[in-house]
Amino acid sequence: MFTNFDEMPVTLSVEQAAEVLSIAPVSLYKLIKKDSTFPTMKIGRRIVIPKEALKKWIDNQVNK
Repeated sequence: MFTNFDEMPVTLSVEQAAEVLSIAPVSLYKLIKKDSTFPTMKIGRRIVIPKEALKKWIDNQVNK
């Protein structure tokens, strides 16, 4: 889908973020519900993930 970080939109849908993380969307929904540190925002009823916050979250997970 995306070949590099700069190609990503400012916010990702759950499906797009799941693809970036190489997991199923249902697994990402579970992670969002379980992990309060996972970066999400709501736009109306939609859940989106800011790409910069996702990158920081991934970096924090690697450094644990």
